[in-house]
Amino acid sequence: MPSSAEKSLSPAAQPSQESAPRLNYPPEILRLREEIFKLESPITLSVTEFNNTWKYLDNIYVRNQARYGQKKTTTYYWCRLWPTKAHEPNIPAEERKRKRLVRQPIGCPCRMRIVSDGYNMTIIRGKEGHNHEISAADYKLTTAARELAAEAVAKGSRPSLVARELKNSGIGGRITSKDAWNAGNVWLHRDKRLTWQAHTPLNSVMKAIVATRPGDPEVFQIEEYPKPPTKRGEVLIEVKAFGLSHSELLTRQGHSADVNFPHVMGREAVGIVATAPDAPFVPGARVMAIVRDLLPEYPGSYAQYIRVPETHVRQIHPSCKLSWEHLAAIPEMMQTAWNALFRALRLHPADRLLIRGGTTSIGLAATCIAKRHCSFIASTTRQDNRKELLLGLGVKQVLIDDGSLSQLIKSQGLEFTKVLDLVGVKTIADSLQCVKPYGIGSVDDFRSFPLDTLCHDVENGQLTLPNIRIYLPDQIGEAHRCMEENRAEGKLVVLW
Repeated sequence: MPSSAEKSLSPAAQPSQESAPRLNYPPEILRLREEIFKLESPITLSVTEFNNTWKYLDNIYVRNQARYGQKKTTTYYWCRLWPTKAHEPNIPAEERKRKRLVRQPIGCPCRMRIVSDGYNMTIIRGKEGHNHEISAADYKLTTAARELAAEAVAKGSRPSLVARELKNSGIGGRITSKDAWNAGNVWLHRDKRLTWQAHTPLNSVMKAIVATRPGDPEVFQIEEYPKPPTKRGEVLIEVKAFGLSHSELLTRQGHSADVNFPHVMGREAVGIVATAPDAPFVPGARVMAIVRDLLPEYPGSYAQYIRVPETHVRQIHPSCKLSWEHLAAIPEMMQTAWNALFRALRLHPADRLLIRGGTTSIGLAATCIAKRHCSFIASTTRQDNRKELLLGLGVKQVLIDDGSLSQLIKSQGLEFTKVLDLVGVKTIADSLQCVKPYGIGSVDDFRSFPLDTLCHDVENGQLTLPNIRIYLPDQIGEAHRCMEENRAEGKLVVLW
């Protein structure tokens, strides 16, 4: 019979009608946990993958000591599992009080060391192996098991079903219904995002696109959350559209060490002001916002509503008639391109500009802007079939980039006064050799840019935006796959 605690979380649910809760654990975690447990040979994982995996093992091992060097960190762990039960109920009560005697483990000689170079974690086992089976892990609940139970219960699943599902999955070990309910109760008080089912009125619920775990483009789900509350100096925005950026692709793949999953991504948005306590914005005004330097303190823009500080919001001029998809292409793409050209490179009409990484969204935007402000533009691509795209936007010469662009430019006798490198640190040294003496190279980004002027020029046809691909929220996985396969040829935008 369900406890009163269980009834309070799902009063109308009947056990026979409820389906098993869906637990968002990595699909390969059981295999990886078994592999780390046996450790027949050293295993190397990225820092992000290690952090996401280790919480399924953290209560099985205890850190003994650590040695820190200039470049590498070595941490030693001892297994703290035992082959017998942690507690024998037949022991007399007077002896049971002496917990040190009752719970004293039979020592396991297995020791491992984990070596980190800041990017990867290599797990190496010592000379001795385990003296027990991995099934002994059932007596130690990991952090991951508690978190999975807490999230599922906080979203309304019955604790008994959650406990059963954890056991069936091989992750929950000895977790009980009481354990699951206690974890969910703590979660409800700690994380207000997940209280919408029990505490949030329907008129304050919104939808958000959530990356449930790092992985392929299919990890996204649309879930319901309460609208984020705002405080003084913040703006609540009803999101109408948002653009996608390459950094979100890397985050989804698990390359952002400071991101915890489930996670709401998003670096930019356009929409309508819902509320703005003590902020200089009128409800109903059209605005655009940047969230990129606020994560993870503020949720991302893959949601119907976002809250941001007023300093990260720009109002769109009332006379602007651009559609939401056109406006969504401006906040990061056009702003970054404009500031790179004029704030950093100080583009001049007499300049000869080289754009390296010309088929990126920012590279295409830089081409559209720069063709009206300098005498000559050359752009690079690694694919020969992208030439027509660049020439159609106004590029005078397209160069195929094989990594040694400076040699190609010297062989053709070309000269450039400015270079905009959008590829990264691997090419910046080669890019700087592409400019004549006293030329400038930079990828700096600044916040201020002439928003009204850009909108006016786009609206009047004086400035052409790169190609815009439009997706709906339930197509976010397809949009990420398009970005991952470099098929965008412009800006990807999602409309609510």
